[in-house]
Amino acid sequence: MSIPETESIGKTRWTQGAGDDDKSLELRIPLVLEGIRPRDLKVVVKGSGTVLSVGHGDTCLLQWRLYAPIADEIEWHVENSDLLVVAAEKKTAASWSSLLELPLKVDDPLFVTLEEMNRMFASQLPPLPPVTADGEETDAKPDAAAADDDDDDLDKLLDQAAKEVKAADADDAAPPLGYAAYIKAELQNYKSETEEIANKLKEVTAELELEGGEPEARESALKRKDILEEMLRLHDQIRALRAKPSSLSNLVQCTLLDLQKARVNIGEKGSEETEEFRSEEEKALTATQLMAHGLQQFQTDIHAALHSLRLAAIHHRHDQSIVLLYDIYSQLGSPRGAYMLLQRALDDDDLSATANQKVGELYDEGARHFLPIFPAALHFYQRAARQGSVNAMLSLAQLWLRGSTSTSMMSDEDMEAQKDMTKYHAWLDKAIDRGCGSALFVKGCMYIKGEHGVSKSYEQAKFYLDGAVTAQPQILQRAPQIPMMLENLRMEEKAGGAAAPAAPAAAAAAATSSAGARQQPGTVARRPADEAARVSNSAARLNALSTAKRGPVAESSGSSSKRDPAGSARRRRFWERAAVVATVGYGVYSLAFPIRAILLPAFYSLMMAITDIIPWLGNPNIEDSLGGF
Repeated sequence: MSIPETESIGKTRWTQGAGDDDKSLELRIPLVLEGIRPRDLKVVVKGSGTVLSVGHGDTCLLQWRLYAPIADEIEWHVENSDLLVVAAEKKTAASWSSLLELPLKVDDPLFVTLEEMNRMFASQLPPLPPVTADGEETDAKPDAAAADDDDDDLDKLLDQAAKEVKAADADDAAPPLGYAAYIKAELQNYKSETEEIANKLKEVTAELELEGGEPEARESALKRKDILEEMLRLHDQIRALRAKPSSLSNLVQCTLLDLQKARVNIGEKGSEETEEFRSEEEKALTATQLMAHGLQQFQTDIHAALHSLRLAAIHHRHDQSIVLLYDIYSQLGSPRGAYMLLQRALDDDDLSATANQKVGELYDEGARHFLPIFPAALHFYQRAARQGSVNAMLSLAQLWLRGSTSTSMMSDEDMEAQKDMTKYHAWLDKAIDRGCGSALFVKGCMYIKGEHGVSKSYEQAKFYLDGAVTAQPQILQRAPQIPMMLENLRMEEKAGGAAAPAAPAAAAAAATSSAGARQQPGTVARRPADEAARVSNSAARLNALSTAKRGPVAESSGSSSKRDPAGSARRRRFWERAAVVATVGYGVYSLAFPIRAILLPAFYSLMMAITDIIPWLGNPNIEDSLGGF
């Protein structure tokens, strides 16, 4: 039985439970049955709950690898002879970021090749001047000895770089002026660090030359000397690499050496992180159990928590534990977490989407030890996207939209030149094809605002937001203003009169044409024009959410009333809320009567105690007044 290749979820709508303990999952999959009776379909769950298969006889109609496992027992039925509805339960209540886990092909045309990335490195990360045998830059004066002379040499280097940029016939490989300041700072950094390590070595050497010292002090001095010599060796190695032409491998190697140097500085001279099991019980635990133990111990015993997380990360290569260790070690100022994370991301035998996504974010943000270089972030994001990570696809879309990293050394002109709106939309569509609610939400907001190359369209915005709300019900909680913006767009299009519908129709036609060009059956990102008048169940749910947040009230598709819908909706909402408030208030008042009766004696006893303490609050003749009873 041949398995059809999956490229998109098409027009499938999926819904997951919104609560923390809600594991429900519903899929509404359009199918072309072509005379097949619904009772002859076979809908099963395979692959330990991660594969949903739909077949008929020996023919496989659909086989999807889901984002996470579901229970083997499912319920399904067919509506209107062309819509398969599957009700399932997730094995865990964790929210899904997409419906499918769908990796990309290695030769996908959206991927930037290594040669192209190396060309970016050559222009965005100029190499440093080479270092001679005596430790001086080749551009430096032979008799330079003072700091002022070094500064003059650096200024001369900057002037030469500026002249090369301004020259009409400048070479394309010449470093732009925006990076000249960074080069100067980097050179000064290398020099000051070399001097600091050399001074520390002199102090330790002088301490060792003294006679009569205690053995413990001498042993400590020897250890410090070994550490300083190893740091100086790694420092010189990094400096030599930076003098070579910039490339991806060069930058990654420099980052690893820099992290290793930081590890040596805290006394960790080994090239690998190690952690030993303390008992047989620990060996029997799974990676998830070790991580859970670490999280439980985090508030009470940080060392025990780190031990459990390190066992999961080192012995089980558990991605979540590695990311947690990076966060913890970063707060502690230790490079160990970053070193483990980068090593995990570079593993080609067992490619980790989580680790590569995190390393891409570090290069994107310019975190400590990670330079904010566009091609570096691009490389690691692409590795994560290749595994089907929709978060990486969204990050790639934002990267191409900005034309730079979040923290960038690039000039505005270079950022503008590197922007690529085609790749921005393409990566967004890749995430939408996998059922990513966040990508659908971004696309819907795009049509509300009419930005990034698309025209405003209520129909398109409504379509994408419907999919976003069903896929991730909590998404509107982070942007409660969106329903009102959507209603304002609807009113704006309605006020446009007869001329307004032309633009949405053109946009819908263009979207349909683009979907046909991609040769994908009913991509979620597209909506045929003949379905514009239909109101789906997901649309009704979005309308209900909008009403609950004081948003718009959706119009019925069959309504022909010519009254002002906005005024009518406001009046109806007012009286509905008034009735609800009155009913709830009376119910609370009635239900609270027994509680009041129970608490009344205690209240009077409390008041009597207070009046005894504060005499002027009470009646001094209370005993006399009650004497007759």
